[in-house]
Amino acid sequence: MSEIEPTKVLNGIKLTEKTAFLAESKNVYTFEVPLTATKIEVKQAVEKSFGVRVVKVNTQTRVGQRRRFKMKFGFTRDKKRALVKLHSDDRISLY
Repeated sequence: MSEIEPTKVLNGIKLTEKTAFLAESKNVYTFEVPLTATKIEVKQAVEKSFGVRVVKVNTQTRVGQRRRFKMKFGFTRDKKRALVKLHSDDRISLY
């Protein structure tokens, strides 16, 4: 397996009230990732870019919704999130 750059796997961190609560209480951080990213790639990218130990990775694929523009119908883009649980001793500084 070849090494890939973390910047190609992690599109950004998702910051909402819910994700901030998860980060504080359960040490789980949420990242936006490409649809083609695997759990192993996400784990390696987080460990390499933040220098932390990853315990578990869960992914969610969110299907795009149907939207109407005048008389035509289309779909919004599909999205993928990765919920990354870190070791209890490790933290990522968000602010």
